[in-house]
Amino acid sequence: MAAGIRHIEGAAVHTVGSGPGIVLLHANGGDSTDFAAIQPHLARSATVHAVDWPGWGCSGSEVPPTALGYAALLPTLLERLTGGPFVLLGNSVGGFAAIAAAARRPDLVRGLVLVNPGGFTRPSLTMSMTCRAIGSAYMAPAMMRLLPLLYLRRTTPAVQAIRANAVAMSRQPERVAAFASVWRSFAVEGHDATKLATRIVAPTLLVWGRRDPVLPWFLDGQRARRSLHGAQVVLFPCGHQAFAEMPEAFLAALEPFLASIPPGAIAPRDAAAPFAREAGSDPSNGRSPEATGAPS
Repeated sequence: MAAGIRHIEGAAVHTVGSGPGIVLLHANGGDSTDFAAIQPHLARSATVHAVDWPGWGCSGSEVPPTALGYAALLPTLLERLTGGPFVLLGNSVGGFAAIAAAARRPDLVRGLVLVNPGGFTRPSLTMSMTCRAIGSAYMAPAMMRLLPLLYLRRTTPAVQAIRANAVAMSRQPERVAAFASVWRSFAVEGHDATKLATRIVAPTLLVWGRRDPVLPWFLDGQRARRSLHGAQVVLFPCGHQAFAEMPEAFLAALEPFLASIPPGAIAPRDAAAPFAREAGSDPSNGRSPEATGAPS
């Protein structure tokens, strides 16, 4: 399939490659280029659809950018794309949207890859105030520049590009408005992936960067693991975006998972949740020295 861009319901979708469909869903403050380190590799054997959420990249701003809005939009995108049912690879708010789509429209999803997904932060007054503060007109431009420095803990060419993109977008009023709107939406009552996650039947790979200070593994990650019954869990010694910070190791963990999903099938997962292993460990001996055990 030749590379191209489609505009669907306010979102731009960049398509390249041929084969079973994979949909890439970026975080707030980024765009489809966040996946530049892995997209060419994936496109060798898959039709890769990289989405620009409304308000980002080549998308317009007709659709209000919010976490719940992105989640509501995603099934419509999937219905109109080729190569489905799809593997959804979502990061942060993209992971939240992927979880919602898999729970509500399992016919469209054959697998999930969730990279530090949103929606697992326990609601509190502090969380609500933080989201609203970062989403304020006063703080948003600075936070757009600051957050990639804080939560991307390894410097690679991909990370440098993401940080540079964030700086450039922080000078664009429409991008700042989108960033602020999505952050405020994190405090809305419906931004909760815990119950949605329990309804998922598609095979799921949960990837978490242990050094993410925004969505820490010991809080959000543990809630995600408990909610995603039977998900494979792989931990990386990095921050919020393992696919950009450690692309080779990320692909090494991703490829066996993708190969295990028959094209077009929606296979139920094993109900027994496996332990979380550190990326690069040998799962054949049961547990790596740094593996995280399942809760008792």
